[in-house]
Amino acid sequence: MCPSVATVKSASCMIRHSQISCSRFEDSWVTVQSRIPRRYRPIPVYRVVRGRPMVDRADATTSDDPNTGVGPVEAEEKSPRNWVGSLAVAVALFALWEILPRAGLVPEIILPPISSIVYALYTLVITDFFMSHFLVTLNEIFWGFVIGTVIGLVVGISLGVWQRAKELFYPFVVAFQAIPKIVLAPLLISWFGYGQTSKVAMAVVISFFPVLINTMVGLENVPTDMVQLMRSLRASRRQIFTKVELPSAAPLMFAGVKTALTFAVIGAIVGEFVGAAEGLGFLLYTYNFQLRIDRVFAVIAILSTIGGVLYFFVEWLDQKLIYWRQD
Repeated sequence: MCPSVATVKSASCMIRHSQISCSRFEDSWVTVQSRIPRRYRPIPVYRVVRGRPMVDRADATTSDDPNTGVGPVEAEEKSPRNWVGSLAVAVALFALWEILPRAGLVPEIILPPISSIVYALYTLVITDFFMSHFLVTLNEIFWGFVIGTVIGLVVGISLGVWQRAKELFYPFVVAFQAIPKIVLAPLLISWFGYGQTSKVAMAVVISFFPVLINTMVGLENVPTDMVQLMRSLRASRRQIFTKVELPSAAPLMFAGVKTALTFAVIGAIVGEFVGAAEGLGFLLYTYNFQLRIDRVFAVIAILSTIGGVLYFFVEWLDQKLIYWRQD
């Protein structure tokens, strides 16, 4: 039976009235909430839309000024005192470093003054041969890090996903890692020669293990309820891996990558120590043999700068890519 015209009009009026009432209630709730003291306001419900945190409309305006629209959870600004304190400590250490050798309390052959190291660094950087040695070491670090990271990710994912593969191969991986890597340097040189290939291989051998371990541990510690939820939704094994396991393990994987980067620097320098005719490790060995300790410290400062810049670059990538990290 068809409804009468009066019934239809009555229903439409009720719908419009309910919409107006909801809108008025929502606006009044925002107004009331803006007048509540900050510490008594309800915690907003956050959502993530395409990687950006969003809040519900009712919780969006919670500052003292209702027109600002600032959320209740404000980012903690780093206090300038921390930077000032760190800078003060650094200045004090450098001043002590300068005073001790100048006063004769420490022989300059052991610890040169900081001013002598800075001058040695300047004279080294402006030389014609420095850039060639610098680029050689940088190339070895880069390829050793890239290849070691790829191997660590592939092996770590394989051992983390397939339990049978872990039971078979993980003991051999641990046994290989227990070998002191310095004893492998002469063997790698005999295999690959005195060129850059042996130094890259040394960097790979040292840097791949942190990535492997962190990847495997990250995949093994995926929340079980999330995996069961995906299975209840009839997700395939590939979907479970890409949607749940890989994102869950990504923070630990990046931690291993950052560690591998510093290890790649160590591996390249160790390889150049054992046998090389170029590179910053070769310069370090040569200046140490010549007892030019100021230049030894200058090369160490350059290597520390390389490692620090590359590390913070990977840290920046970590913060940009792993936006769902829960610290």
